[in-house]
Amino acid sequence: MPRHLLAFAALAGCLWLAPSFARADAPASQKPAFDHVYVIVLENHDFDDAFSAERTPFLERLAREQGLATQYYGVAHPSLPNYLALIGGDVFGVADDAPSCFASDLTPVQPCHHIEGDSLVDQLETAGLTFAAYFQSLPEAGGLRQGIPGPGTLALYAQKHNPFAYYDAIAKNPARLARLKPFEALAGDLKGQAASFVFIVPDQCHDGHGLPQCSDEAQLQQDYDAFVASAIELIRASKNFTERSAIVVTFDEGESQHKTEAAAETDNRIPTVVVTKSGHAKTTAARLDHYALLATIEDGFGLSRLRNAAGAPTLGALFPRLRSAPGEAAK
Repeated sequence: MPRHLLAFAALAGCLWLAPSFARADAPASQKPAFDHVYVIVLENHDFDDAFSAERTPFLERLAREQGLATQYYGVAHPSLPNYLALIGGDVFGVADDAPSCFASDLTPVQPCHHIEGDSLVDQLETAGLTFAAYFQSLPEAGGLRQGIPGPGTLALYAQKHNPFAYYDAIAKNPARLARLKPFEALAGDLKGQAASFVFIVPDQCHDGHGLPQCSDEAQLQQDYDAFVASAIELIRASKNFTERSAIVVTFDEGESQHKTEAAAETDNRIPTVVVTKSGHAKTTAARLDHYALLATIEDGFGLSRLRNAAGAPTLGALFPRLRSAPGEAAK
């Protein structure tokens, strides 16, 4: 992260007072703070090297002009548990990137994971709200393959970056599976009625992860910057981006994994940017993580909090002009 951006973050963090979101136990008749939340998840970059004016000009400018969380952390290594946490509030004991037990190309001896508990999807639908997820290089809606065009180093689309495929209540439900779509479907959906909660994941050549065929670090950063720029401009141009909408760009985890206790405090620190229609330059230096993001989304939609999100802080400081949460006076 360029020094000028860090200096701005330190100054703005001292000046901004964070409003708090009310907990979601108000009457259902009260309108939630959010109408649409769009979450874009990138891969494997630490706070200090994720954005630069040279390689990621769009994201670097976004971090200066919109909301930036300067002390935001992934909750685990490697990828999969972070994705599970984003929609379920827990890592569920998962400490690897094994496929879903519902993967259509699973072999009999392959280890796999499945989650029996509820997720943000259950909460949204119970409240009469909707969800959709868009994955670059996923060829058809509802596909449950481990990787496309193939597993391992061939996988542009990687199931480990699709947490929805692991939850029993989603993977066993054809209607819900149909909401897991190729990225190309987003443009058409934005012309109609977009889902309340939208989850967007680039493929491994456009999310910063990299594969043998796309391993140049400078090019990877340029490509994830271009992907985010195109996705955000598509959303911003839509009628489904209002004063009560937000776009969140985060990373699953940091690249470094410190082994010493002394270094643990800085392990897994990643940048997270919040974009709103009326947003302006602001930061929060509160210690936040994926559970905090889930808590923010749940509070903003008037939902109860799942698991580790229950006691988490929120990213409320980065949503100053959104309509207040149920029962909370506007700020």
